[in-house]
Amino acid sequence: MLTQIKGLHHVTSMASNAQQNNGFLTKLLGLHRIKKTVCFDAPAVYRLNYGDETGTPGSVMTPP
Repeated sequence: MLTQIKGLHHVTSMASNAQQNNGFLTKLLGLHRIKKTVCFDAPAVYRLNYGDETGTPGSVMTPP
């Protein structure tokens, strides 16, 4: 079954400082914020989704 997986859909990571996290992902990695939602398990926590400009598979980062 694992041979059917072609790549990553997204990567999720935890961050304690949203401003530093945003700077790292946008300035250092060159990603763009593509979506802002809330965490379903903790509605007071935002999920900021980042990806490259063309939506390359595996480029999406989701640090809640």
